[in-house]
Amino acid sequence: GTMQRRVLTTMRHGAAPGAASRAFANASRASTSQCVTTPSSSMSALARDGAASRAPTMASHAQASSSSSFSRGAVAMAAIAVGGFACSAVALAEAKVAAADSKPKPTSAAHAALGGAKVTLYQYDVCPFCNKVKAFLDYHDVPYDVVEVNPLTKGELKFSKDGYSKVPIVLVGDEQLNDSTSIMRELTARIDANGTSWSGKKSKAYVEEERKWLAWVDKRFVHVLTPNIYRTWAEAVKSFDYITQRGNFGFFERESARWVGAASMYVIAHRVLKKRHGIEDERVDLYFEVNKFISEGVGAKKFCGGNAPNNADLAMFGVLRAVKTFETFKDVMDNTTCSPWYERMSEVVGQATRTDGVRN
Repeated sequence: GTMQRRVLTTMRHGAAPGAASRAFANASRASTSQCVTTPSSSMSALARDGAASRAPTMASHAQASSSSSFSRGAVAMAAIAVGGFACSAVALAEAKVAAADSKPKPTSAAHAALGGAKVTLYQYDVCPFCNKVKAFLDYHDVPYDVVEVNPLTKGELKFSKDGYSKVPIVLVGDEQLNDSTSIMRELTARIDANGTSWSGKKSKAYVEEERKWLAWVDKRFVHVLTPNIYRTWAEAVKSFDYITQRGNFGFFERESARWVGAASMYVIAHRVLKKRHGIEDERVDLYFEVNKFISEGVGAKKFCGGNAPNNADLAMFGVLRAVKTFETFKDVMDNTTCSPWYERMSEVVGQATRTDGVRN
């Protein structure tokens, strides 16, 4: 009787079947411990009553449980959706902040005039024309990446528009600029337009003088300097030593470029350039041209541009700096009037602003 009352009481209060089973078991253990024996007829009646009372209670419990589970599931799904949307919004905001932080920040007024864009220079390390551009970027404190181009395959220039395959090439963001003098003029125009020109308002005479000496560097001085770099076979090979240290070239690419390049330039310098530009003695003509720039281009001024360098100064300085590790450079410093001007230029141009930390 005690066991039946406990089980039925539990069932009437809507307990789960498991709870009823536990109550039945507990009650059974209690009855056994008290040595109470229940007749079989009573047990049969108990079973019938329990089954009858349990059926509607279990159905009601299942319906309530199903409804409750559905409600809890709907709430959970809504919470997940809202949480997911919130997480997506936060992630998007964080991505925008990260993108803004990753954009190169201008390091100078000139860099700001270029929109703070990433600048990439494709070059040969000792190329005089490439070194003109490096001097310009260094002077204006514009950071730039350097990509060393294999002089034989030029595989690094596959991206170039219209098949242009000469160096230097400069990318300002995604915009491609070609030819050293054109690059310098275009970047100068943007700097001037932004009001950050190093020389203020330029007079017509100033512009014409700058243009005159800039053209002289391209059309005369570079072609007189080149035979001096490749004057002997040893000097020609030395001029290509850089390729064993710069660029991501394999052993075969490095050695091929080094020896084939040296041989080619040695022949070109002696059989082509000297004849084409009327050069009898490459060293004598080199000294003459350097002194000409100093006496006529710079004169009594600090620089060709006056109190500050102009593009002619930067071009001349870049071309000379390209050979500073060669015997040619030492001979120029020892046998011309160039040294004081070159030292002033070194001071105002400053350290290289290339991002790989290599000194120019």
